[in-house]
Amino acid sequence: MKNQYIFIWLAIIIVLITGLFFPYLQGVDATEYASIATHMYYRNDWVNIINHHPVTGGVYDYLDKPHLLFWSAMIGYKIFGVGAFGYRIISVLLSLAGAYATYRLGRLLYNEKTGKISAIFFITAQAIILADHDVKTDTLLTAFVALAVWHFAEFVNKHKLMNMIWGAAFLAGGVGTKGMIAALVAGCLVFFYILGRRDVKSLFNWKWLAGIAAFFVFLSPVLYCYYLQFDLHPEKLVNGSYGSSGIKFLLWSQSFERFAGDRNFLFHPEFSFFFHTFLWAFIPWSLIAYYGAYYRIKELVKTKGTSFFTQEQLTFTGVWVMFFIMSLSKFKLPHYINILFPFFAVFTAGFIVQLWEERKENILRVFTKIQWGIVFLAIIALLVINLWSFPINQWWIYAVALAGIIYIFILLRKKYDAVTMVWFPSAVAILLLNFVLNTNFYPKLDQYQAGSSVALQMQEAGIDAKRVYNYDMISHQFDFYSMHWMPVLTDQEIAAKRQRGEEVLLFADTYRKSKLDKLFKTEVLISVPDFGIALLTGKFMNPATRKSTYNDAFLLRIK
Repeated sequence: MKNQYIFIWLAIIIVLITGLFFPYLQGVDATEYASIATHMYYRNDWVNIINHHPVTGGVYDYLDKPHLLFWSAMIGYKIFGVGAFGYRIISVLLSLAGAYATYRLGRLLYNEKTGKISAIFFITAQAIILADHDVKTDTLLTAFVALAVWHFAEFVNKHKLMNMIWGAAFLAGGVGTKGMIAALVAGCLVFFYILGRRDVKSLFNWKWLAGIAAFFVFLSPVLYCYYLQFDLHPEKLVNGSYGSSGIKFLLWSQSFERFAGDRNFLFHPEFSFFFHTFLWAFIPWSLIAYYGAYYRIKELVKTKGTSFFTQEQLTFTGVWVMFFIMSLSKFKLPHYINILFPFFAVFTAGFIVQLWEERKENILRVFTKIQWGIVFLAIIALLVINLWSFPINQWWIYAVALAGIIYIFILLRKKYDAVTMVWFPSAVAILLLNFVLNTNFYPKLDQYQAGSSVALQMQEAGIDAKRVYNYDMISHQFDFYSMHWMPVLTDQEIAAKRQRGEEVLLFADTYRKSKLDKLFKTEVLISVPDFGIALLTGKFMNPATRKSTYNDAFLLRIK
């Protein structure tokens, strides 16, 4: 087992490193947050969170995500310079700390073997690998909550004040990253852990009061900054109203507005959304997790509920109650359930180790076959995406992919213990797939992300970003990779500048270029493909039909 752990962790580190360096920041959220942090960094302003309006280009006070992600990016910028690596590095390191917390929690609730497998299940879940390069608030949030719950569980067992203080500190980090969802998840899990232990009296330990006090002490920098930016300025128009309180927003509105669907937060309201999202997000471990839940429910029925008090409930009842509560939300996005993945990982690892200890190897053999099916699906996906859709053109990626596939087929002949046969080939396959995605697929995909493509071509051409404007829109990708917030010019402002003999360079997409062409003579300096790569389609993935799925974006000179 030791050799398998070492091999997997070396592979995990390699995949995380490729995610740090190879893909550009993608989609909407990551580039938006990185752009906000860049603006704060250049102004050396650790207090005020300012955003760039997507239509007018004007700056406005941003009351949505708290400070921790932006502060982590600013620290990365100070050490490594402004760029995707600097933006990601602190979050990725915290994600590894979250994996360590998952290991410690698994060891505490079960045993050493479960702890080690738990950490691997967490860090190799597909959504977590994705979150470690497409960094949003949930990467830090998940790590902070894992660390907090581990320390709170240690406190319940040992009643040590330092565990309470550490738990409060990490919980404050989670709230300072994405609001009270961190406290809601941690509270739900720890409550059911205590209930399952029949240890309700531990809830009345005075050290919980010390923990609450410590929580507010550690959260106070974020609360104070919100107070300075918002509570002191009721005259500001924020999110459509005056008199907004940043403190109230952090401690209540940030999470509960989304849950209730207030402020136009309506997306995927159907109850089942997270249930089918979990199938791909927690792959390659999701089917085992679902069967483990069924197995525990059947056990509860068979024992007429007595097994509730003989099994730990932190990662079973606590997690599933929270999962159901989140499913009631009127606003859902796939990455919202990442916060539960450290605990799903512990539950899933604990389940297969329990089967092994109870000598139920017939069930483990079935899981082994299922996991081999997932392995072959991962290999097929790797080949289809990277040989047909976006062919590999660098020999060293070919070499690693080929070596990895050969090694996986060698594993078919290996005779490991029943637990290792369930998890080891699956972990190898998902890491190999993501290595090739990070080094080939995402970089190829980045060529269709117009904002970053134009910005990088401008740098190569020696065009100063401060001479460039947006037309009728902004792109956070363009802002971030240009390292400058371009203002938006109106038709009247363009005409006025040309009358004064000033050069006008504009970033515009196909639709906006057609509007400009009706009013001015334009010269195309840079032209790149423009596709929303966050929403891939079959036609886009097919090289024969890809051209029909995207338009172009341009850097234009007004003549």
